[in-house]
Amino acid sequence: MKLTGPSRPPREPQRPAIILAHAIVVRTSPAQGGVGAEDIGKVEVWYDAGIRDAFAALAVVSASGERVDKRDAAIDSADPSHVSVSVNRLNPGKYTVRYRALSADGHLVSGAWEFEVRP
Repeated sequence: MKLTGPSRPPREPQRPAIILAHAIVVRTSPAQGGVGAEDIGKVEVWYDAGIRDAFAALAVVSASGERVDKRDAAIDSADPSHVSVSVNRLNPGKYTVRYRALSADGHLVSGAWEFEVRP
C-alpha cells in the first residue's frame, strides 16, 4: 500500500524580489526619550542609508511650540546618512525633534522623537 499526499501544482519560476530601501532612523543624539545637555550645540540623526538632499529637514521644538534650532539642518558631506541642526543653549524642559528625509528609493520618510533637558 502506498500513501500519497495532495498533489501540488508545478512551481512557477520565482521572480527577483523587489527591494524598497526606505530610510529608517538608526540613531539620534540626544537619544530618543533621553536627556540632553543645556549646551548640546546640535541635534543629530543617522539613517540606515544615505538620503537625498532634497526635502532633508530637522527641526527642534520646545514644549511651548517654539522652534529653537538655528534652521541650518544639513546632510554631512562625509556621511550622507547623517543630518544635524544647530541649537542655542536649551532651557530645561522637553523638546520634540521632527525629521524628514527623501530615501534613495524616492520615498519621503518623516517622524519625530522627544528628549529632555534637565537642570
